[in-house]
Amino acid sequence: MGDTSTRVVPLSGARRWTWVLVAIALAFAGWHVYGITVAPERPFFWIGLALDLLVAVVAWLLGRAWPPVARFGPDAIALDREKIPYPTITEVRRGAVSAKPFWLAFWLPTSLLGGLIVALRPSGDFDREVVELGTDRGGRVRTRWRDHRSADTFLAALHDKRPDLEVRYGVDSGTYARDHSPRLGVGGGFLAFGLGLWLFFGAWFGLQLLDRSLDRGPFAPGPTSAAITQLTTGLSGFAPLPGVARDFTEWPCDRTNDLILGPDPGAADLHLKLEGRTPQAGDVEARLRRAAGMDPGEYLERLGPDDIDFEVDIPEDDDLYIEFSTGCVTDDAVPSLRDDFTKLAAALGVR
Repeated sequence: MGDTSTRVVPLSGARRWTWVLVAIALAFAGWHVYGITVAPERPFFWIGLALDLLVAVVAWLLGRAWPPVARFGPDAIALDREKIPYPTITEVRRGAVSAKPFWLAFWLPTSLLGGLIVALRPSGDFDREVVELGTDRGGRVRTRWRDHRSADTFLAALHDKRPDLEVRYGVDSGTYARDHSPRLGVGGGFLAFGLGLWLFFGAWFGLQLLDRSLDRGPFAPGPTSAAITQLTTGLSGFAPLPGVARDFTEWPCDRTNDLILGPDPGAADLHLKLEGRTPQAGDVEARLRRAAGMDPGEYLERLGPDDIDFEVDIPEDDDLYIEFSTGCVTDDAVPSLRDDFTKLAAALGVR
């Protein structure tokens, strides 16, 4: 009666880590989708989402290619869905392959000191034990481990099934073979470096969403309206200024994390600009300075209490140029403040 036992030999924990990476990538993707809803016009979260999905797909594909165990069944070695019948195995080789190129490729772009340390250490310090199986189908299969004991266990299990096979020593890593555990070469090192960058920037972009506050504001519309009204009350007796134009603009309000999040679409800084050629320019500006409590040579003043950002700007100009701004307020406060500015402009003779 033949041997019907099955022996399980651990190969690599790489699959487990790829599943962890898939989970992190999907979590990043969900968080970056939220970032898109916060700042849809910014490219960072769109790029981050594309990279998240790419990482998840690549990690899933790699995880499928790296089985965690080899099962030595009655008739064949099972490496997940791939089976290698014992009679097809024609050659067994064992050797050591250095993973130093992997760590050099990873550390040199990451840290010059880390790269120098790796470069100065001998290649043997990074050796991986490799077992290679040749088959009569012309294919080669490789597995690798950090320690020799796991390789010994694998070969012992194979010897139980095929005691006639002689183990030869020396593996040519330049020949093609299906690798059922990570092949730590230069390409893998650059891939690991890229993953490190993705983790850093993905987390950094995501952290910006935890602080969506404005750089300044938003300021309360009530005190801002009161300050505008108070200034309007102090202005009277201005003749109409038919040559002066009134222009309203809404400036976007920068967030604290403006580089990533951009301006806040729910807040605006309302500006009223009065500009034109008129012989009364000097008199209008002088009277406005007095009403606003400004010195004669002063051009910029913040009016009202400290918890608002209402400002008047009267720069040196041959023509009339006056600009008022509310500071950052929420969008729903803009219409009423626009009405206040309209009354202020009318008090100065501009309609």
